[in-house]
Amino acid sequence: MKPHHLIWALLCTWLPAVAFSQTATISGYVSDATSGETLIGANVYIKDGKQGTASNNFGFYSLKVPTGEVHLRVNYVGYLVMDTTLVVTKNTRLNIKLREASTALREVTIVGNRQSEVKGMETGRLKMSMEDLSRTPTLFGETDLIKYAQLMPGVARGQEGFSGLIVRGGNQDENLYLVDGNPMYNINHLFGLFSTFNPDAIKTSNLYKGSFPARFGGRLSSVLDVRMKDGDMEKFSGTASIGLISSRLNFEGPLNKGKTSFNVSLRRTYLDLLMGAAFYFINKSNRESATEDRFSEDKPGYHFYDVNVKVNHKFDDRNRLFLSLYMGNDVFDFRSKDFSTDKKLLLNENRAGARWGSKLASLGWTHVFSDNLFANTNLYFGEYGSAISALDRQYSWTKNGERVLTYGFEYDIKSGIRDFGIRSDFDWTPSNSHYVRFGGNLIRHIFRPNIETRDLSGQEIDEDMKNAIKSNPKDPISANELSLYAEDEISWNDRFSTNIGVHASIIGVEGKQYYSVQPRLSARYAFLPNLSVKASYAEMSQYVHLLQTTIISLPTDMWVPVTKKIRPLHSRQTSAGIYWDNGTYEASMEAYYKSLNHLIAYKDGASVFVTDVDWQERVAIGSGRAYGFEWLLKKTRGTFTGWVAYTLSWADRIFKGGEVNRGLRFPDKYDNRHKLNIVGMYRLGKNIELSAAWTFASGNRMTIQQEQYIDINHKVTPFINQRNNYRMPDYHRLDLGLNIYRPKKNGRMGIWNISVYNAYMKHNSFLVNLEEHTSKDQQIRNVIYSVAAFPIIPSISYTYKF
Repeated sequence: MKPHHLIWALLCTWLPAVAFSQTATISGYVSDATSGETLIGANVYIKDGKQGTASNNFGFYSLKVPTGEVHLRVNYVGYLVMDTTLVVTKNTRLNIKLREASTALREVTIVGNRQSEVKGMETGRLKMSMEDLSRTPTLFGETDLIKYAQLMPGVARGQEGFSGLIVRGGNQDENLYLVDGNPMYNINHLFGLFSTFNPDAIKTSNLYKGSFPARFGGRLSSVLDVRMKDGDMEKFSGTASIGLISSRLNFEGPLNKGKTSFNVSLRRTYLDLLMGAAFYFINKSNRESATEDRFSEDKPGYHFYDVNVKVNHKFDDRNRLFLSLYMGNDVFDFRSKDFSTDKKLLLNENRAGARWGSKLASLGWTHVFSDNLFANTNLYFGEYGSAISALDRQYSWTKNGERVLTYGFEYDIKSGIRDFGIRSDFDWTPSNSHYVRFGGNLIRHIFRPNIETRDLSGQEIDEDMKNAIKSNPKDPISANELSLYAEDEISWNDRFSTNIGVHASIIGVEGKQYYSVQPRLSARYAFLPNLSVKASYAEMSQYVHLLQTTIISLPTDMWVPVTKKIRPLHSRQTSAGIYWDNGTYEASMEAYYKSLNHLIAYKDGASVFVTDVDWQERVAIGSGRAYGFEWLLKKTRGTFTGWVAYTLSWADRIFKGGEVNRGLRFPDKYDNRHKLNIVGMYRLGKNIELSAAWTFASGNRMTIQQEQYIDINHKVTPFINQRNNYRMPDYHRLDLGLNIYRPKKNGRMGIWNISVYNAYMKHNSFLVNLEEHTSKDQQIRNVIYSVAAFPIIPSISYTYKF
């Protein structure tokens, strides 16, 4: 279609709305009748009619209706359906309050249905239910949003037990994590065992895998859009949870009843306290049993914490203000001291530590310009930083009992990224056939490369030795990024709808500018009210890279920008699917093909430990592709609910310069051919729920040597036929969960959770080692040994809602 033909087609869909004057607009907010919390995605439509809309991310809706008597119906999952009749003669403000249904009522028809994927525009979108999340089995008593997402089709776990998303053949750094619309770079606690998303603070969460609306940009593979709770406007309430290694507290309520609310969520592990208590007795035993001239005392410690704070103030029906804060840190510390046995004098002390974490702060203002124009503006600050430190000090003692430092060495390395941004988003509904979104985002990035500090001190150290290890500080790298977008969701008729949009961005770094224009297109056709097909095309660009030194998330991971040598990543994805939903069961099947360009990978033989600026010299530029099929069958009502998700996929890479795998195509590390998840939840009476989750996945790929050669200089050279030439053993695991609900007075509730991770103790490979083995016939062969990370892990936790 020629561009002017498309413009005329769009104008023709707008003209009837402009010409037809016998209409008025009903607009307002949809919220919880008890708490005042706004509801995202509530359906508002004319009863027995075909006109309808849904509330946006702030609970605002706008619907054009014919003047006269109008019968409206509003529903939202888990809430009673509300029917109301009003006489409309002009534009009308109608704030809607829905009442939450009791558990007993959630199976009958007066409860609102969820927004069916049959009627949604996007392919590859997963609306993740917070209720289902709370009912699935836990690890160490902690429900986790990322691990819940890993149970869905098209999403892989990455590594055993760890929080990270591998979406449709992408990499871990290709996922955009948004908290109230603001980007977050690090989502891992405890080296990735837990995610930074405290489930008590989450209101809604959506994962986009394929059909990316134009309002999203900056990553290639997925967008996880998480919205946090605003807080109860009417009364104080909270949740307290205690588990084996961590505890949580969530507290919310009004600061000014009906006007201002807050929500505060706190979480902390107490592994450091448990480890400290254990090593107290170990050190005491070492002192008492010391037989040499010295003894050691060790004190390891690790903990993480995170804090979520949100304050919401309503000035009037047109203006609201939001303050959102997040801070989370992981702290690892190991201290060791050597003492003389006779006089208990300190002889040596060592300390090794690591700290990494994120900060996020945003101030948002929403304003209703008119009944059909809504705006949100956000000022935000985000930071991710990491630091590794080491200390070694040796002492001697004079005859007078004075301690003298003879040798001291201190080492620190820090890296991070800091963002300052402003974003504005507009929602405009010129008619019920058009839902237009447009806006822009301006970000100032400051990348801090690995900054090393080294210092020597002590009697044995002279100035020449100090100068020999003197570090050279590196200047931060600054980059300015601007993005603009526009999209229009058009209902052409009762059956056919489209979303047409474009996302444009430009970045300037080190005197070099890159720009990208990314078209987005989605289409939906409904054969029946409960059966539809969808197709989409999306291009995405990415201006940042994550350089990782290991398979898990560590403080040595470093975010770096595009440079004069390293171009932005770019992807093109086409997807299509068929969707069916009869109210109790839903099913979908999707196919996708994704091409990826300007990927980076370490060259063959290059060191993966990044400690200086020469990382650009150690990486090669290539491309990749990923394609596959995804099936989902889900039961959403009844005493038994759950889903079956299956993914059949392929992913590979090629670096034609010959610096990786001799320029030949090779499978990606996460080329998991098959992935199957079966999840079931059964309500046994009013107060007991059982859950089980079984997952299967083809093993990840890794590179191992087939043979090795010894040259005349006795140097051992490994022979590797291609990269990622070995597939690890298939992965499968069964998790079980039990929730016991204990209702209390005044609506309070106690909940016991008992879970078992890896119930049948499957030895799932975390690492694979290649070792030489001499057989009985004296033949030397390479034997592969696998190392498992997690055996069976039972856990128990208690939650009290008040």
